[in-house]
Amino acid sequence: MPYRITKVDATCFPSDEAMAASLEAFGLSADQLRTFIGAFECKAPLQQGVGYQQHIANELERHLRLRLTESGMLKHASTSYSSALNEQADLAVAKTDGGRRLYIEIEFRPNVEKDLVKFQIGWNCELLGTAMLVLAINRRTINAAYTTMPEFAKFARVIRELRPPYPLLLIGISGDHVQARAALAAAQQVFTSIRCCVRDRGLPALAVVCG
Repeated sequence: MPYRITKVDATCFPSDEAMAASLEAFGLSADQLRTFIGAFECKAPLQQGVGYQQHIANELERHLRLRLTESGMLKHASTSYSSALNEQADLAVAKTDGGRRLYIEIEFRPNVEKDLVKFQIGWNCELLGTAMLVLAINRRTINAAYTTMPEFAKFARVIRELRPPYPLLLIGISGDHVQARAALAAAQQVFTSIRCCVRDRGLPALAVVCG
């Protein structure tokens, strides 16, 4: 039952123009990054007692690592934000060795504010070129039971008030499980067929449903 992305939202800080300029240094655009994420599919099975957000985070990280480096223009970079600290990003890529990095954090845990602190450290250390933070648009589409999961719209308001000095691309994702969606569509199709049969033949609805 694969989990596929059905919606990708994005907001750029401090502005669209600043984001476009910073991503140009990596040969990228915000639209490209949205497309990469929109093509993601998580094939991990549902497991009792394991939050599905863990599978999505791990597989999305691998997906982005592949898509960002497959052209050969970008290479894997150290995920460290500072040589003096042990803070690591989920993923980092750069165009050249020693060049500014695109740091990526995929965050479904409640301590999302820590990612902004890490981005600021990377900026202060002149390592961060662009930051990208991926959140859920609606936690219910990832794990409804995880009530403390941060969400895109609410955290976007926090970032606007914080006004980070570095380029930050905030991404929101939503999705669903393909098999469940297909089953619902099939059930709706059967129900529609039954209604049409009742209407066209003038048969009692109960008789049609029960055979």
